[in-house]
Amino acid sequence: MADKLNIALVGCGARAQTAHLPYLRKNPHVKISALCDTDEAKLAALKDRYAAEKIATSYNEILNDPSIDAVVITTPPHLHHPMALAALDYGKHVFVEMPIALNEAQTKEMISKSRRKKLVLAVAHDDHFRPDAILMRQFMERKEVGELTYAKTGWLRSAQRWGHPGWQEESLKSGSGAFLTLGIPLIDLALFVLGERQPSAISGMAFKRSPDLETEDTAVAQIRFTDDTILVVEVSWILHEPRDVLYLNAYGTKGAALFNPLEIHKEMFGRLVNVAPAMNKKTLGPTSYQGQINAFVSAVMGKAPFPVPIEDALLLARISDGFYRSVKERKEIPLKTRGS
Repeated sequence: MADKLNIALVGCGARAQTAHLPYLRKNPHVKISALCDTDEAKLAALKDRYAAEKIATSYNEILNDPSIDAVVITTPPHLHHPMALAALDYGKHVFVEMPIALNEAQTKEMISKSRRKKLVLAVAHDDHFRPDAILMRQFMERKEVGELTYAKTGWLRSAQRWGHPGWQEESLKSGSGAFLTLGIPLIDLALFVLGERQPSAISGMAFKRSPDLETEDTAVAQIRFTDDTILVVEVSWILHEPRDVLYLNAYGTKGAALFNPLEIHKEMFGRLVNVAPAMNKKTLGPTSYQGQINAFVSAVMGKAPFPVPIEDALLLARISDGFYRSVKERKEIPLKTRGS
């Protein structure tokens, strides 16, 4: 394979501009060959900024370009599955935003096709590359806060700031609501930080402010693990919060580990002491974004497998399916574990 990969980015919204394009440009083995979006003015501005060879408003232009080696898909979630399948059919490697797809069946189809075609299919697991998440995982593995008793996580986006703009409104009308869009990345973070715990069951509740929406804008879930520990998840993008809130709190028998910002509170000298090292908050996101782009490029070039196995995305899809089934049936739903 050539020393540089020709990569096309599909979907040029805020996520693409903050988490992908700057880091694709910084990788010495990447050439941003094409940008694809329906907004022509946006494409023109980004073409100049990132020196992309071409812009396209039709995805078919990307698919039919034999020079493009891989696509980075950052479109709304309901488009991930059809776009990824099409790219794989055309012999292109795929890096796709989380969630990988809308359900387990779609995810299995994508994985199966990538294996048949012998192409890389990777998902954006940002937090697996974040220094503070990695450090929190290490503290948990070493049981610095004792045995885990309970964990909770949430992503509450201010209605005043976000409302239902752009792709969020489109997603809500197309089957990908707050749990899938906000909850699944949170659960991915929690599963990574909490180690090798196996989810065994999930129960959930979902709410939507408008009857016109196909799916929820607020969700609450409880995930039970095989060791009987519990993870509680809360997500929304319509709450009257003064600011966005994202957190993961893990409580142990000897202390607590808190994420965003990272704090490790241990019982010492009869009091709780924060033993977390100081970290530069400004570099956490960029480090994770660059890390996963570099890992994808290395995988496509055959240098090393992508460090997060695709089975992790499959487990997340099973959890999502279990949540929506629980909402429908109003009961706890058993979950298949990794590898089953």
